[in-house]
Amino acid sequence: MEVEHSTYQEATVKAQSHSPIQRMKRGWFIGQAYLYVLPAILVLGVFSYLPSAFVFYMSLFDWSFLNQGDQPYVGLSNYTYIFQHVAFWQSLQVTLLYVLLSVPIHLILSLLLGLCLMTGIRAKAFWRLAIFSPFILPMVATTTIWYWMFDPYHGLFDGILRLLHLQTIDWLGDPHWILLSIIFYTTWKSVGFSVVIFMAGLANISPSLGEAARVDGANSAQVLRHITWPLLLPITLVVLLLGTIDAFKMFQPVFLFVGASGGQANAARTLGLYLYAQGFSDNPHDGRGAAISVILFLIVFTIAVGQFGLTRRQNHSME
Repeated sequence: MEVEHSTYQEATVKAQSHSPIQRMKRGWFIGQAYLYVLPAILVLGVFSYLPSAFVFYMSLFDWSFLNQGDQPYVGLSNYTYIFQHVAFWQSLQVTLLYVLLSVPIHLILSLLLGLCLMTGIRAKAFWRLAIFSPFILPMVATTTIWYWMFDPYHGLFDGILRLLHLQTIDWLGDPHWILLSIIFYTTWKSVGFSVVIFMAGLANISPSLGEAARVDGANSAQVLRHITWPLLLPITLVVLLLGTIDAFKMFQPVFLFVGASGGQANAARTLGLYLYAQGFSDNPHDGRGAAISVILFLIVFTIAVGQFGLTRRQNHSME
């Protein structure tokens, strides 16, 4: 009898949920939800989605903002020119090298700093502020300071090398050191944001897990490897994705340090600088610049989709 009564109640609730009044209420709540997000959708559409679509449209024309007349349609000629241009492949090579060097350094350093700040170190609030503050400082101001630090005659870094009786380095003049110098700066500038993300992930890990492992004889390295790191893997993939996207979009630090040429021998000419040279030089080809933007978007989109797939697979394996 109890089973029949519960079945009758479930059928009654289901019938009420499919009644016209319930459907109207559900539709009203869904409409309210869309109404609340409508301003954000409009802002994104006007300032993000529509400009992105217009950039793809521009890439199919011999577009020039200096030309007030008709913009000739060229189809995929802009893409053909870019793929046949040696400077594009050199810029892509520099960008990939920058990504492969900077992203692992950024990831490992931010994880280590996050672990250190979650321990019982002294002056924890001071160290958190010191690590995060470069992220919110203006880039023009910080690059000016670091430009002086990289100066081969009066800079801080070469001054330290002289005190140690070591050979000085032309940080922003030697093609072998330009990209590494920029990596030093960008890591210092952006690592604080990733540290905050890692600290949020570490705060959600129960300390009892590590304590139980230590009771069973595990040391700190084993706890990090077998407990903390697997639980932090979704957060790590998020930091990896954000860091990879920022690395592919690299433009401002390189432009401020070595100019639009990318330094000696174009050693730091990234795709961002190549785009700038095509679209905003003395003889601009805005259609080609738009095509480079589309190519850069497709590269980043492909990497993002792959990393999202890894994140989803990891979440399913943890469940």
